[in-house]
Amino acid sequence: MPSPRPWRALAGAAAGALVLVGCGPGNTEPAASTRQPATSSAQPSWDDATYRTTCDGLVQGNLKATLVDGAARVPVDVSQSPYYQYLDVELQATATGDVDGDGTPDTVVLLQCSPQPSNGAAQEVHVFRADGAELGVLPSASDLQEAATLPPEYVPTGLAVEQEEVVAPMKAYGPDDSHATGPSVPLTVRWRWTGTGFDRVS
Repeated sequence: MPSPRPWRALAGAAAGALVLVGCGPGNTEPAASTRQPATSSAQPSWDDATYRTTCDGLVQGNLKATLVDGAARVPVDVSQSPYYQYLDVELQATATGDVDGDGTPDTVVLLQCSPQPSNGAAQEVHVFRADGAELGVLPSASDLQEAATLPPEYVPTGLAVEQEEVVAPMKAYGPDDSHATGPSVPLTVRWRWTGTGFDRVS
């Protein structure tokens, strides 16, 4: 079983006897998401759409989050997680550009999930083709954590597509940063579609 994320332990301490938080997610498969495409020819409304997501592995299996004005509250069944009652899902940012090299614009969607009860959040980035079908999901930010106490966080305003690469500005936790203060070390990560997944560009 993977080690628990530090903010989950913090959440458990804050909640006291009310809830025990600290067990890592049991689902090790990549997070999956699908967007239900619009039924008209109008530009898709990404903040009024339905996504399927594990919220970066916080729950087992896919939850269906139907966003209205960019937000949704999704109940969590005990079989999906014994630690959370619901997830608050929010669309933080979108970016458009050709990611897979087929000459048509794809859309990158940044979602944030806040499990309750807890004092943490997780982010998940999905990429959709022009027809609304999912192209893929970026690797978890926890893969970029390295020696830091917590994984880096996306900077929503900087998300972009450039030269068939997803450009993701982030902030990483430095040695003097904490969960309370948040990350402060800027970095930019670029991802390229390989045909089966996303690889980090050096």
